[in-house]
Amino acid sequence: MTISDNFRALALLASVLTLTTALPAKADGVGFFLGGGGNLTAIDDTFNKDNFTQPEDIETIFDDSSLGFNFGGGWRFNKWIAIDAAYWDLGEFRSDRGLGGEKFDLDAKALTLGGIVSLPIWIIDLYARGGVARWELESGPLDDDGTNAYYGAGLAFNIGASLDIYLEVLRFDMDSHLDSIGAGVRFTF
Repeated sequence: MTISDNFRALALLASVLTLTTALPAKADGVGFFLGGGGNLTAIDDTFNKDNFTQPEDIETIFDDSSLGFNFGGGWRFNKWIAIDAAYWDLGEFRSDRGLGGEKFDLDAKALTLGGIVSLPIWIIDLYARGGVARWELESGPLDDDGTNAYYGAGLAFNIGASLDIYLEVLRFDMDSHLDSIGAGVRFTF
């Protein structure tokens, strides 16, 4: 991820925060929400011709981490249950080595649709989340996509009735596991 990509991600997050803080809040934290944040994603796997649709005999080892971002929205039915949809840019990864010494960059993205189950404890919500992810891996000869599960857990600090600052850990089950730790904000209208 380049500096300009990082700047764009921060600008998008700042825009979402500015927009959401200017709108009126609901006192009970139930209803439509928007959120976004940054994430650090790690991959540690070997990809070969069985992982991808390419006919070439490719074997590439990835052991890398990358910064990315996410944004999305959803509906909070009550303080325990919500549904959401989000876009995840999981970052760009560089292979350690490949067949013949050739290295590859792998760009990972996902669209998710899932649910969140929360356990509110005073100003903190412990939560579990999961659902389906429509993912895409792009890297020259290593392009692939699919639909698989994602799941994780998190902790949200409630600031007022409508603003949450969250920290979460997620796993995306693709042809490989991508593990992500992230932080961000959610605003309920």
